[in-house]
Order: sequence, then C-alpha cells, then structure tokens
Amino acid sequence: MNLRQIEVFRAVMQAGSISGAATALHVSQPAVSRLVRYLEVKLGVALFERTGSRLHPTPEAHALKREVDSAYRSIDRVRSYAEQLRHGVADTLRIASNLSTGLELVPRAIAQIKASMPRLHISVEIATHTQITDQLLSGECDIGVVSFVQNHHPALNMHPIGEGDVLCAMAPDHPLAKHRKLTAKMLQRPDLISFGHETQHGRLVGALLGASQQPISPTVEVRYAYVACSIAASGWGVVVVDDMTARHCQGPNLVLRPLAEPQRYTAYAMSSAERPLSSAGLQMVRLLAHHWALMADPAGASARQPLPATETRTASTASPSRAARKASPQ
Repeated sequence: MNLRQIEVFRAVMQAGSISGAATALHVSQPAVSRLVRYLEVKLGVALFERTGSRLHPTPEAHALKREVDSAYRSIDRVRSYAEQLRHGVADTLRIASNLSTGLELVPRAIAQIKASMPRLHISVEIATHTQITDQLLSGECDIGVVSFVQNHHPALNMHPIGEGDVLCAMAPDHPLAKHRKLTAKMLQRPDLISFGHETQHGRLVGALLGASQQPISPTVEVRYAYVACSIAASGWGVVVVDDMTARHCQGPNLVLRPLAEPQRYTAYAMSSAERPLSSAGLQMVRLLAHHWALMADPAGASARQPLPATETRTASTASPSRAARKASPQ
C-alpha cells in the first residue's frame, strides 16, 4: 500500500461511505471507488460489504485500520516534533503516569525540571499500567510512572524511584475503623472495593487476601484508587490502596489503618530498553526519586536540598531504598 491508498482507505473508514470520503479528500466519488476496489484486489480480501450507498467494514478492514491509525500517530509525532523545532523547543518529554503517582509526585518533579529547563516541552497523560506499557513499547511516551508492578516486561527498563506501604482506607464510622491494624481476614467483606483481577492493583489485593481461601464477590469495582478512596470517604466500603494515594485523600471523612502484616511495594519509572532516555528523561527519573523521598518523609524535607542538576546517578542502578537516599542528598 502506498500513502495515497492508505489515506483513501482511512477516509472511507472514518466517513463510512464513498461520498463522505470523496468530500473529505476533495476528489470525485468514482476515483475513491476505483481505488478501494483496486486495493481489495491487490490485497486479495474484501474490505467492505456494500449495502446501497453505505460501506460496512469487514473484520479485515478493522484490523488494517488499527495498523493505519498507529502509522498516523507516528506521523503526527513527527509533525509535532518538527513544529517544536520550528519554535525553538530544545527537547520534549512524554510522560504517562498512573493516577497514584500522577496526583502529586509527577507534578512536583515537573515543576522542578521546568525551573532548570524552561524550554523543555512536557506532555503528561494519566493511564492504566497496561496502557502505559503499550505506549512505552510503541514509542508513544518516554517515561511511565507506576506504583504497583507485579510483572516486569522484558522490553522495558525499570528504574526504582521509591518504596511505600499498602494501607486500608475507610470512613471514620466504618466498623473496621475501630481497629488499629487490619488482617486479611477482616478485609474479607462484601463492601471491599475491588479493582478487577486483571489490573496490577487488583492482583496485589488478590494476593493479600488469597491466604484466607474465602472467596468474596465485591459489588463495587473501580479502575483508580483515588476513586475508591472517594467512595469510601462518602460513607461506603473499605479499600486497600498505596500510601501515596491514601495520604493525598486523607481527611476528616477518611481514616487510614495499616495492615497487621505490613505489605511494601516499589514504585518505578519505566522506559523502553530500545530507546535510551535523553538527558531530560534521566533528570526526570532522578527528580521522581528525589520527590518520592521528600513525600515519604515530610518531617525531613526541610533538611534536604534540591537535587543538583549535575547529579548523574540513576535509580536503575540501585535498590529502591538506596535510590531514594541517593536522589535526596542530606
């Protein structure tokens, strides 16, 4: 397929008709119709089923469109970068973060890196762990920031930026709020807010509760821990969350309780193993570890100095706890 054929195919898929595609491309309807038929003959598959003036894409057409859309996203990135060069932007950094780290950690790191690199162009997207992994593998983002990682993808570099505790959150009048610590058995309740077994967060909760061998059927399922905390603060349910999200949501309507058997997790900045991070990307990883340490130990924040711009150590070369200490010099 050449670029013109790809353009026409995409226009037909978007418009749903030959006439609509012809209007969008400013060409005649017969020209579009001929090209579509030629493309089907060349590929040896039917791309559309025709009903009057409407075209109904076949499964093969939908599969082809996914690849075409991916190609167009790549072209859009090239155009965007060319536009940045035209305006004198020296570098660009694309970040995808889950909500837990995107609420405060990523914004803090961005504020500091922009102070030292004012011409750096940064884009940020909140996404799930699966979406972040896909974007890193496809080259759609440079750094992915995540809290819970059960499985490490072999094509990604994992830069530990800090460690945290798994906590339980609930309203002050919830029956479990009277306990100082909660066991896995206590959490075997129908009002336990679920994250879905296919998510990283859901797998962590499943592993925590798996020892009791008492299956439960949660009636509320969410994607983001922030939403789960909001539901709990509104007066319904208990949720197992990371301490970063829990402390961000903590207030008069939400209390936190530790687990009787403490559970730790590691947060990571992920990057593609095939595409080395730029100097701005490496600095961002260091700043993420630096600000994680400050947020994890607010009492010691005043004793710490901002991370020097010349710091060259990366979190990927140290254990999570050492990474946090290195990134936050005393």
